[in-house]
Amino acid sequence: MPAMGSPYLDSQEVCERYRISERTLHRWTRNKALEFPQPFRINRRFYFKLGELDAWDARQGAPAEAPETAKGMPIVSEVIRTYDDFVKAMTRRRAELNMTCLELDARSGMQEGYSNKLEHWQKSVHGRGMGTDTFPLWLGGLRVGIILVDLPRRPRVKRAA
Repeated sequence: MPAMGSPYLDSQEVCERYRISERTLHRWTRNKALEFPQPFRINRRFYFKLGELDAWDARQGAPAEAPETAKGMPIVSEVIRTYDDFVKAMTRRRAELNMTCLELDARSGMQEGYSNKLEHWQKSVHGRGMGTDTFPLWLGGLRVGIILVDLPRRPRVKRAA
């Protein structure tokens, strides 16, 4: 089985990469006109070569790799499409800076313990969502900014079961 950081992606990772369902991925692999890379099978799981996916992206007009800088400053996160993605990126950034939640609170000017509540926003008892007053404080405390860009595809909206 391919390991993390390997040049292979399993079908679930490919679905996440393109924001599509498993069914759509199956249709793409059957559609000869689309020329989507064909998977290979190991122990009932399908894997795709990362190089072939990148080449297919390039043929579709997508950039081969994301730029390393924006406005001359380094990019420190992946593309963020949901609030959960945003919280995870902010939590990773705090960890990269070797900063505790209390240090972040002190640096940003938030109430003591508040960044911990922001990072655990889904907890019903202690979690808190971010408000308009908190947003610039949290960004400033971690020394990051937001750049809005047009996405090549509309983000997939999950339907209720």
